[in-house]
Amino acid sequence: MDLAIDGGQTGLRLGLAESGRVLEVRELPGLSYAEGSPVKAVLERIGTGWGRLGTICLGLTTILDDPDELADRLLAMARRVLITTDVVTSHAGAFSGGDGVVLAAGTGAIALGVGDGIRQVDGWGYLYGDAGSGFWIGRRGLDAACRGFDGRAEPGPLTERAQAVFGDLAGLPARLYLAPDAVARIARFAVHVLELAGDPNRSDLTARAIAEEAARELAGTVAAAARCFAEGAPVPVAWTGRLLRDPGLRAGFEAELARLLPRAKLRPPSGDSLAGAALLAASTGPVRYRTMIRTAER
Repeated sequence: MDLAIDGGQTGLRLGLAESGRVLEVRELPGLSYAEGSPVKAVLERIGTGWGRLGTICLGLTTILDDPDELADRLLAMARRVLITTDVVTSHAGAFSGGDGVVLAAGTGAIALGVGDGIRQVDGWGYLYGDAGSGFWIGRRGLDAACRGFDGRAEPGPLTERAQAVFGDLAGLPARLYLAPDAVARIARFAVHVLELAGDPNRSDLTARAIAEEAARELAGTVAAAARCFAEGAPVPVAWTGRLLRDPGLRAGFEAELARLLPRAKLRPPSGDSLAGAALLAASTGPVRYRTMIRTAER
């Protein structure tokens, strides 16, 4: 048996797998830098009681403070450990190891193209990257809400919604800046921004502008990742994550992608990041992604 792990900032999933198929899934809280050591946080979530495992494959958004220590600790449970990013496991799941560009859009945003070469775009994190992501949208929505609250702009639906979600905005800094899950909480506000952007009865122009810009950013990320394909070649494109489940954002993304990259061929992913981690765990050597995977074996 193998253990597949899909670890993000909003949630972490553990999948017991066999022969590349996930048989059982456990859902746990996501990884937060505010917790301290990411390695310790990952180990706490994995826990014990899995029995002797063949391979543990981790696809993580979090930057690890000591990946060697994580690998050493996990080798007490498994014969082999694979440590990589969630965009690698997302790509493996989406294309079953084949060619294409996958966009992983959730709390963060990152694309990976695998064709004539490998090209990763964005994924720079919430401080200065992840353009068009859930955090990116939520942060801009909260910024607009606070402008309406303190008088720099006319208060509108975003200000009302932020107060309904977060409470009195005057006390928000004291509550949010010290919260260990601040990034995830801001990212969850993206749902409200997108809802207001698409509400035909109460459409908010500011929310709509944020959603439109997010769609352009995500499409631009995919188009940049597609440069690993030969000129003129069709580019299979898939997306994973919860963000593009919003119909308005997805429509904007698809329209902008068609403009930027007419040779893009959108298709549903064959599987998600957890499925990709299970496939990589079952493979004898994930050659295509070898430069992006840290491998440790007994």
